[in-house]
Amino acid sequence: MPKLITAILLSILLPMRLFAHQEGIGEHVVEAYRIEGTPPHIDGKLDDAVWQHTTPVSGFIQLEPARGEPATDDTEFRIAYDVHNLYVAFRCYDAEPEKIVNRMTRRGDVYASDVISFFVDAHHDHRTGYKFATNPRGVQADNYRYEDTQRDSNWKGIWWVEGNIDESGWTAEFKIPFANFRFTDKPNQIWGFDVERVSRRKSEVTVWKQLTQAGVVTRMSDLGHIQGIHDIDTGKNFEITPYFLGGGTGSSDAPLAHQLGTGLDVQYSLTSALKANLTLNPDFAQVEADRLEINLTRFPTRFPEKRPFFVEGNSFFETPYALMFSRRIGSRGNILWGSKLTGKVGAYSLGVLGNQTGEFGFSDTTSSQKEAAWFSALRVKRDILKRSNVGILLVNKEQAENYSRVGGIDMNLALGKTYHLTGQYAGSFHAGEDTDNFAYTVDFAQRNYLWRSSIGFERVGPHFEISQTGFLRKERNRGWQRIYMRSSYSPQWGTRQFFSGISTRLSQSLYTQEYFTTWRERNPELFLSPDFDEDLLEWRVMADVGIAFREALLDDIQAYYQRSREVELTEVFTADGYGIAIDTNTTKPIAVGIGVDFSDYFNFARQQSGKQRSLTLESTLRPRSNFSIELDSGYAQSLDSENSIDGRFFASSLRATYLFTREAFLRVFAQASRERPLSADIRENYLLSLLFGWEYSPKSHLFVAYNEAWREVPDTRELQLENRVIVIKVTYLYNL
Repeated sequence: MPKLITAILLSILLPMRLFAHQEGIGEHVVEAYRIEGTPPHIDGKLDDAVWQHTTPVSGFIQLEPARGEPATDDTEFRIAYDVHNLYVAFRCYDAEPEKIVNRMTRRGDVYASDVISFFVDAHHDHRTGYKFATNPRGVQADNYRYEDTQRDSNWKGIWWVEGNIDESGWTAEFKIPFANFRFTDKPNQIWGFDVERVSRRKSEVTVWKQLTQAGVVTRMSDLGHIQGIHDIDTGKNFEITPYFLGGGTGSSDAPLAHQLGTGLDVQYSLTSALKANLTLNPDFAQVEADRLEINLTRFPTRFPEKRPFFVEGNSFFETPYALMFSRRIGSRGNILWGSKLTGKVGAYSLGVLGNQTGEFGFSDTTSSQKEAAWFSALRVKRDILKRSNVGILLVNKEQAENYSRVGGIDMNLALGKTYHLTGQYAGSFHAGEDTDNFAYTVDFAQRNYLWRSSIGFERVGPHFEISQTGFLRKERNRGWQRIYMRSSYSPQWGTRQFFSGISTRLSQSLYTQEYFTTWRERNPELFLSPDFDEDLLEWRVMADVGIAFREALLDDIQAYYQRSREVELTEVFTADGYGIAIDTNTTKPIAVGIGVDFSDYFNFARQQSGKQRSLTLESTLRPRSNFSIELDSGYAQSLDSENSIDGRFFASSLRATYLFTREAFLRVFAQASRERPLSADIRENYLLSLLFGWEYSPKSHLFVAYNEAWREVPDTRELQLENRVIVIKVTYLYNL
């Protein structure tokens, strides 16, 4: 197989220069005005003298719904800069300003309002960039872009913005320090640039430049340009953020014990495109608990990373296989310290990560059950041609008597404007003999604003194990090989958009003798099905259809049907599944989403086929612009082969958020779960969390948090306090 992959790569790389990014900067170019005097005051009102010296740029066109037509309400923008900052001003015309959708929300949650956003490719490599967005309230949202269209929403910069509504529509004024960007050290800069505006009530998306075959996702390779930027400086390159923490912890069998702590985060810009981070004794008391989800599969749920040290820059370590899943770090022990280096050096993207877990010991007699381990990762990715790259990722977990090492090479090749070839070849290595411990995947895709199609194949060896450092839904000693195809079509019809898709998969499981031995030890009373054979093929076909509405009460309706052949040791069966989901318009004060699913599945606990049916409800209530209540609930039943209910599962969460200002909020979060699997004892869990947060200065916070968790004791059926925590945490950012 490696020879086949090499041959494919060579056949593609030879003609790749035909698909290079076009040279030059094209027609969509804006000249940045250099400020020699007083910079604009960021208040959302464009009455500063600076803006009178800049030339407004307009002429926006629709991306949705009437693709290519002029915007129903045009937009103007202006760009200026000084030695340390970029300034961007917008005038968003609106014939009915009283109908502008304008909500005060937490940072990042702007898309239920009217939005203006712009993209900056400061490195000018046509594949990476930054997005900055706001609404008329001046709520901030930002993210980092990579691989041309991928986004890292965990990236958070330090910048300022204000908005204002007037009789002509609304305006916004941005101040973006150059320290946010990774750019080259050339004295004269040319940066990629584009603007996107969303009129929420009209469901209209307009842009300044980008209108390609690639769809609604903005491509860093197809931006317009800013020119005229020269002799700039990133300013302060050294950030130190200490924290101080006080509070107490307790449980039903332990009184409340006082807790004091301190730690430190350090960030240093080695160059304008390369940053180093260091953390000592980090604490994440302000991070919200994971939402409970009903999971009837044999595999664990993948929860997102929320810890600040890990979320920023995580995209540098992403590959087709999740060889590094940062949630593994500190899951069984405290993080004592960690370091990270991310950025670009010429054509190379670099990511280096190191973390030590365990527990601080203050004497030789200190003992701990915390896992002491060293986690490290090395990522190197090289840009080739204009929008392609190849890379390598190595991840290691080292313990006193054990280790887990994984590594792989990957590629992302852009073929023209709409075709992509991606793939990875990876291996895992553990203590003892490793055989058949490699995996590879190749995917060829074509995407435009109407069609999305892909075909691919992969093989995962039975001994390919990455659960210590990464994430892969896989049983030990069992792998697979498969080929798959997917296609979707999304035409526009007036104010409605239809979408449909079909996917197929043909696969075969790969077993080892250890898998059968372990299975027999766990299930001594069971026997292999007479229909089972290791060479049997599995297949799956799924079709989905839907319609999205504009300026209507309903937002979208979707339905799907799938049919598959499942091969398990005790049973070979044909499974059906179908469901429907309905969502209402999120711009209304009340928004609701309902989903219903019915399907056949393999009950891993019973080792037999069964059925499951589930109902999910997601609702958002906004009594005021600055107050929201979110209620998410799910209920599921599992049925045995006789269609008798053998399991009931319920999970629900409520989040209420009140914003005093854009920087200060109070959040109440509660969740409950109740499970009765296989007619066994009922298991109940409850969580209550209160958090007051105030960002009194950029990246400087005050948090007051209270959490308590309860669970049901199986024998007594009584609720027991599992833990109770109250914390006051203060952080402060020093810029040096």
